[in-house]
Amino acid sequence: MGENILRDGYEVEEACRLLKEKGALVVGMNCFRGPATMQPYIEKIRNTVDGYVGALPIPYRTTEEHPTFFNLPDGSCACTLPTETTFPTSLDPLYTNRYELAEWAKEAHSIGVNYLGLCCGASPAMLREVAETVGRTAVNSTYSPNMEKHFLFGSDDTLQDHITSYKTKA
Repeated sequence: MGENILRDGYEVEEACRLLKEKGALVVGMNCFRGPATMQPYIEKIRNTVDGYVGALPIPYRTTEEHPTFFNLPDGSCACTLPTETTFPTSLDPLYTNRYELAEWAKEAHSIGVNYLGLCCGASPAMLREVAETVGRTAVNSTYSPNMEKHFLFGSDDTLQDHITSYKTKA
C-alpha cells in the first residue's frame, strides 16, 4: 500500500528475504504501484535477495505523493467522477506510455530483475514493449510499430519531401 510497509510490519525487502529463505523460487512485487514508485523497492529487493526477482507494476503514472493507483488524482478531468478517486474506472488518462514502460523495463532488467511484466490495466502493446526491450519476441511482435513509411514521421526514401515537411505543421 501507500504506507511503504507491509500490513504485518515488514519492509518489502525483508519480507522477500524471509520468503526466499523459506523456499520461494521468485520474490518481488506485483500490482498497486506504477513503475516509478515500484522501482526503488525492486532495487532494494535485488540488493537483499539472491535468486529470482519479479516486478509487475501497474501501467499508471504513480508518484511519491500517490504511490499506488488507488488514490491517483486526475487534475484535467472536467466531469464528475462516479467515485472519489480515479480508481477503478477512470484511470485511463493516467496511463504510462510504451516508451516510459520500455525505460522502466530496461532499468529493471539492468539490475538483474529476472521476471518482468505488468499488472492491472496493461495492454498487449505495453507488454510487447516490455518484452522487446529486454530482447524477447512476443507473440504480437509482428505488430510492432514500423514508422519508416509513416507519411509525416517516416524515413523511407520513397516518401516525398512536400509531404514529410508537414510534420512540423500537423
